[in-house]
Amino acid sequence: MQSEPNTDRFLATLEKLLEIPSAELETALTHACNAVAEALHADKVDAFLYDETRDTLVALGTSTQPLSVLQKKLGLDVLPLSNGGRVVYVFQTGKTFHTGHLDQDAEELRGVKTGLKIKSKVGVVLEVGGRRRGMMMIASLQPDFFRGADVIFAESVARWVAVIAHRAELVQEITRNAVEQGRRAVAEELITVLAHDLRNYLSPIAARLQLLRSRGLRDQRSDDVREADKALHGVERLSRLISDLLDVARLDQGIFRMDVQPTDLASIARDTARALSTPEHQIVVTAAEETVVAADAPRIHQCVENLIANAVRHSPHAAPVTVMVSTERRDGCTWGLLEVRDEGPGIPAELMPRVFDRFAAGPSSSGLGLGLYLARRIAVAHGGELTAESPPGKGAHFFLRLPCYRQ
Repeated sequence: MQSEPNTDRFLATLEKLLEIPSAELETALTHACNAVAEALHADKVDAFLYDETRDTLVALGTSTQPLSVLQKKLGLDVLPLSNGGRVVYVFQTGKTFHTGHLDQDAEELRGVKTGLKIKSKVGVVLEVGGRRRGMMMIASLQPDFFRGADVIFAESVARWVAVIAHRAELVQEITRNAVEQGRRAVAEELITVLAHDLRNYLSPIAARLQLLRSRGLRDQRSDDVREADKALHGVERLSRLISDLLDVARLDQGIFRMDVQPTDLASIARDTARALSTPEHQIVVTAAEETVVAADAPRIHQCVENLIANAVRHSPHAAPVTVMVSTERRDGCTWGLLEVRDEGPGIPAELMPRVFDRFAAGPSSSGLGLGLYLARRIAVAHGGELTAESPPGKGAHFFLRLPCYRQ
């Protein structure tokens, strides 16, 4: 039977736990299990964490002992909650479990009793980051091996094992974010360079198409003129996409130039609606009065065009897009408000938190996901804001607010 745990042993174990390097989660937990196994002279220690995708407890950390090898061989390192057993009991109840005669416990899994032949067992909960995330199981092949003081020791040391797990998860998250940011930076630089090069190629293509169109008009070849118009429209769309890509780069580099002047928001809305309206998608503009905001007119035109084009793209056939321009008082100031509403499926709940993020295109979108990102950045650059709502069954609503011009 074990000797009485004492303060010196706890401090020695704590020192070993604190020396565990900031490694990935499984490695850190394995080091922690080895330290606990050594302190309690256990034949095996496991740190189980809950995997909600499988509704299963998984021994991510396990002491490097012969019994651990046998456990994996028997498949007892992965325990579905539906199977029950004492590991599941501790996790579900949050209560400590202790027995010196596990072979007589009717609630324990048969494989643990007959396969691993464990006799004594202590199970304590693991709360990682303030949430119950799993449990630590400490086992011995000898009966009546762990005393009450060992249980207290296990409960205390489990708190530190949970801290190690939390630290390892944070390190992994930071590493993942750093890698993702690096990939994004490289991709963005590549896209910007590509956009610059594409713009150089587009001008001569557009010029040749204009020449072909002029010849078609001169020779009265209406079919050729029609095809040239379609091709020029495609070039124009590609040109706008390139402009968006370059504007994103300028915003990131802080060289996005603006010339703020009194600007009629209602006029911009009407001009954009005329340009984007089609027989399939009418754009209805409602503006009670002239709404003059302090803005760079071309940039706000770009912002409003992205909003309305997004609404048209997500609207069902023959469904109108509604644009409303007004003023409102907020926080003691007067704001110009432009609201764009469509009758489409709305913004998916999973996309809503990042709908204005760069490249955050939805599953049904054919774009790169730059339009709304750029629109919000333009709004913010003017001291305004762009927000979105998606009431169930009522499409998507976007609200552009800009400070009114004050002489």
